Amino acid sequence: MIFSRVSFYLSEKGVTKHKSIICLIIGSFLALYSVQLWASTQKIDTLLQKLSVHQDNDALKVDMLNNIGFEYWIVDANKSIQYGSQALQLSEQLNYKDGEAKANRVIGVAYWAQGNLNMALQYLNISYKVYEDLDDKTGVANTRLNIGMVYADLKEYEKAKYHYERAINEFTGLGLKGRIATTFTKIGTMLIEQHKDEDAVRYLTDALQMHTDNNFTYGIAEAHNKLGMLYAHKNEIEQAYYHIKKSMELGRQVSDTDGLTNNLILHGKILRLSDRFDEAASELNKGLRLAQENGLKKYELLAYEELKELKKQQGKPEEVYQYYDKYITLRDSLFNLEKSKQVAYLEFENELEKRDKALQSLQVQEKKDRLIQYLLLLGTITMAIAGIFIYVISRQRVQKNRQLIEKDQELLASAYELSQKNLENAQLKEQELKQQLDFQNKELSAYTLNFIKKNEIVQQIQKTIQSIKKAPSVEKNKLITDLNKIVRKNVSIDKDWEDFSRFFEDAHQGFYTKLKSRHPDLSSNDLKICSLIRLNLNVKEMAGILGISPDSARTARYRLRKKMKLAPDQEILSYLIQLEQE
Repeated sequence: MIFSRVSFYLSEKGVTKHKSIICLIIGSFLALYSVQLWASTQKIDTLLQKLSVHQDNDALKVDMLNNIGFEYWIVDANKSIQYGSQALQLSEQLNYKDGEAKANRVIGVAYWAQGNLNMALQYLNISYKVYEDLDDKTGVANTRLNIGMVYADLKEYEKAKYHYERAINEFTGLGLKGRIATTFTKIGTMLIEQHKDEDAVRYLTDALQMHTDNNFTYGIAEAHNKLGMLYAHKNEIEQAYYHIKKSMELGRQVSDTDGLTNNLILHGKILRLSDRFDEAASELNKGLRLAQENGLKKYELLAYEELKELKKQQGKPEEVYQYYDKYITLRDSLFNLEKSKQVAYLEFENELEKRDKALQSLQVQEKKDRLIQYLLLLGTITMAIAGIFIYVISRQRVQKNRQLIEKDQELLASAYELSQKNLENAQLKEQELKQQLDFQNKELSAYTLNFIKKNEIVQQIQKTIQSIKKAPSVEKNKLITDLNKIVRKNVSIDKDWEDFSRFFEDAHQGFYTKLKSRHPDLSSNDLKICSLIRLNLNVKEMAGILGISPDSARTARYRLRKKMKLAPDQEILSYLIQLEQE
């Protein structure tokens, strides 16, 4: 892919004299790819070497065979089936269910890679059921994802979507972020086929980010490949070029033949659309050879189509016809194959449905038979127990009934006596509370009257002082002034109001709290006026207590009504009583 980027810049600038350098770069990358491919096969070779020295037919050997089959998934599907089948046979002999479940999954995915979708479904369904019986949630989720992939290839998009969504929920519950990302990639691929480009971009972008976070090279390469394919279809060349470049770089690291083939053809398409015909022909022919060597018919068809378009742009009608003829022949062959797969799938589904119904019917019948047996056994035991105890129970019944009647009578008498005591206690408590409330009200009224009387006396003293003050004597005036200060200082002092507020709160509990909750902007003076109104005092009495004139008391009441936002016809006393009772 670095070669592609370099050659792109050179052709952009019209620098054609560097072709020899470009060829050298191509040779270097081919050598690099061979080294990477060799490194990738080392893991399989290591597993094969361990298998060759392991002599026992045990569970460990089953695991080795399954791991080899798993590694061959993206390298050689035939060998994947071969080793998976050996693992399945041995795991069935050993009754090793974990190995049996994985072997069926290995074989199923390998058949999917080959395009044998009915066989893939058959093995994957078996794997799913075994994992379900083992309560292996990870195995269940992975197999469900693989089943969704098969249905997507069968164009059964609703079934594929159902399995993909269930797999995502299961992977989420297990915290397997990487598997969620893989499922997103599969959903994005399916959406591309359905021409739902916006949804496909969203899923594939999320998958790319999640695989990048997990540093999963194969997943990153696959997501870039699908995004490149999508943008190429939309003729967004720069975006397509970027993603295909990244996919090719990463795909070589994991020897992904399928992905590499697709990337070569897509890269050829991008070069064709950029009018770089020679480079496009080279990439497309590489992709065509890989597709033919590995039996990847869908990519072979795609290569013929792109080569046809390339020759059309180059103005070579004879070669256009040749590739078009190959394209039509292969397309018809694949169409017939696709139709035969669909028919075979429908037959397989019908057969599978019949088997499931027969199995369910058999299971239901077995459950019914077991239930009948359990019921008969339970009935026999019940009758035996009843026969043993029935005689004893009948003799004791009369005596127990008599004892129960006597106890009931005693309980009734005790309950009646207790209820009477509770009633008397309640009445006494009610009377006591009433007396206490009456006392508090009397005490509050007396304190209020005393409050009024005291302020009246003080006001009289003030008037007397004012009269004396008019006398001419300077000394008298000084004494009168001092006396007037003392009087003003002691009129309605805070201590009197504190005592009054305490008595008032005892008699009208919660009054101030409810008032402040309903009207938080009321001042302390407003609260005093509210308490005096609640005692049903007239304006003159309120003025006497507050030490103000009746007109000032009326003004204070008017301002209070405005703060409370009362209607003109609403009595403030009624409002306060209602508020207190809430």
